[in-house]
Amino acid sequence: MAYAASSTRPRSVTFRRPTRWICTSEPVQCHRCGMEWEHGDPALTLPCAGCGADAGEPCQRRSGGNETVCIKRDRAAEAAGLLRPCERLTWDGRHTKPLRLSGVPLPHMLPVLTGAPVSRVL
Repeated sequence: MAYAASSTRPRSVTFRRPTRWICTSEPVQCHRCGMEWEHGDPALTLPCAGCGADAGEPCQRRSGGNETVCIKRDRAAEAAGLLRPCERLTWDGRHTKPLRLSGVPLPHMLPVLTGAPVSRVL
């Protein structure tokens, strides 16, 4: 019995075409408590145990929403002393610190999967 070439090869994992771009070293601010990080989200300096992203790269969840880091990455940053829990009353103590999204790629930016709109500059 002959099989088509595509059925004998293992499927490779591919992501959808990214719709936004980010810079992981841009300043970021918590939308809950107002805490700021001048050199980007400290959690991004660590590799992600949740999705496997390398240090300095955004999270790569297949479902998207990668303008924010995985919870495991935030918890690792707290354990390493890079982040402290958000001072606002939140159920999980996490900061809300999404990266700023761009609709066009620039040389210093990385692609991310997200359905969120491009960030507005005020």
